[in-house]
Amino acid sequence: MRTSPLGLLLFALLGCGSSSQLTAPSAQPPDVTTVKTAASAAVSVQNVGDGKTGSGSGNLFVAAADSSDRIKTRADYVCDGTDDHVEIQAAIDSLSDQSGARFAVSGGAVELSTGSFHLGAAVHCRDKVVNLFGAGMSSTELTLQRGANDDIIVVGTGTKQGWQSGRIAQLSLNGKGESQERGSGIRVLAGLRLTIECVRVYDCKETGIFLQGLSGEVRPAIGTVENCHIGYNRKHGVHIGAGIEGWILRGNRINDNGTHGQPYHGVYIEAIHGKVESGPFGAANAFIIANNVLWQNRSVQICINGGGYGGAHIIISGNVILSSPLENIKLYAGTHLVSVTGNSIHSASESAIGAAPHITLEDVYYCTISANVFSSPSRGFPSPAMIEAGAEPGKLVDVPGPSGILIEKGLSNHNRFVGNTIAGEVTGVTLVGADSLSDRKSPPK
Repeated sequence: MRTSPLGLLLFALLGCGSSSQLTAPSAQPPDVTTVKTAASAAVSVQNVGDGKTGSGSGNLFVAAADSSDRIKTRADYVCDGTDDHVEIQAAIDSLSDQSGARFAVSGGAVELSTGSFHLGAAVHCRDKVVNLFGAGMSSTELTLQRGANDDIIVVGTGTKQGWQSGRIAQLSLNGKGESQERGSGIRVLAGLRLTIECVRVYDCKETGIFLQGLSGEVRPAIGTVENCHIGYNRKHGVHIGAGIEGWILRGNRINDNGTHGQPYHGVYIEAIHGKVESGPFGAANAFIIANNVLWQNRSVQICINGGGYGGAHIIISGNVILSSPLENIKLYAGTHLVSVTGNSIHSASESAIGAAPHITLEDVYYCTISANVFSSPSRGFPSPAMIEAGAEPGKLVDVPGPSGILIEKGLSNHNRFVGNTIAGEVTGVTLVGADSLSDRKSPPK
């Protein structure tokens, strides 16, 4: 007998015998023990810190001590509020092994719950593809415990180069600088294409974000810092060390970093040919610093140290820069091929420690400063630097105006200052290079 297609369909759905019955799904929720990943049962926290890669899950969840019971129930690791770096490190170290034709790397994602994590030591991402993220910079915070004297997050070991470094995002990092002897927020030693985004880094004893590297061959390259808030750190906001290349800083708020009277800046690019704090020798090249807001950093807002003949191919564009105790932008010691374009630059030298120009070029060549807007008010409320120097908070005071818009010093030459808009009484541009050019040139002093 020939069966119709409709009959075949009914036969498949209902079964071949009269005893077949359709079974309704269970109304009981699954046991929470079956929801936990296998990695959480397999990984032992006791062996944290040996740097060995586990073979567990590629995605793990860590709950803070002050998170809700519901969150803790579904977590792979639950912290107790003391030395929480142990559980976070265990999660990172147990991320699954991966390999492929192009990359032989290990890693995955570690998600941190809402709440506060208290660290007794740094969290090390090692040489892995680690995506470490929280629930938002106002919801998930990593705080150093008193006397930890360490960084908060360290990326790379400094022994391998070319590893895909992953992403750090949606976190707040509190360095508790008053109770530490050292420590930066994020220290990056190696890797490629790391993204740091939507992270607040504050109150660190040293630098907010330090792109360091440990040798001329092993160093972080081609990364991005974006939409972060970096403030109130004792040294630099962002320090890009010698030999680093290819980073983009965009959309960040960078403020109140540094210590009065010390050479710590909002953004410091250091291209020193020789062993320095930042690590290896070598030029620091190829950066974009764009669409950031920088204000009231304790020395210079953006400072580039060429170290003799480094610091090249850099674009500084579309930033709002204001309220600097010294210059807003300083390029020196062989920095070259820098474009400073389309920025809004306001009120340099807001302190009683001596007026400086908006921009200083010292032993700098082949740089272009164009299409910027400069302004220099004569009166205003005192900045923190002025209050530190003795001004009364909240009372209008005379603001010591900058000594000029741009001053070229030393052996600077072949620079261009053209097409800028200047508001205020201070309009001077001083050039020393025979081949430098300005459409607002003032007589050399």
